[in-house]
Amino acid sequence: MVTDKAAYITSNWSGDYFTTTGGVGLVISQHAPHLIWKKSLQSQLRAVFERDWNSHFAIYLDELGHHPDC
Repeated sequence: MVTDKAAYITSNWSGDYFTTTGGVGLVISQHAPHLIWKKSLQSQLRAVFERDWNSHFAIYLDELGHHPDC
């Protein structure tokens, strides 16, 4: 999950994961730009999400049963 201020990385996004398990997650928050990286990790992760979300391979869930590649 990526927000404007942080990125949260976890291994599982199932519905009961946050209420019934003690899983591990990583929160990354960069308030000041690093000298090494020109872009924050949050902006890099957001770019990956946007690339995949807008990919020609992405389809609406209600099209799953009707899509020729499914």
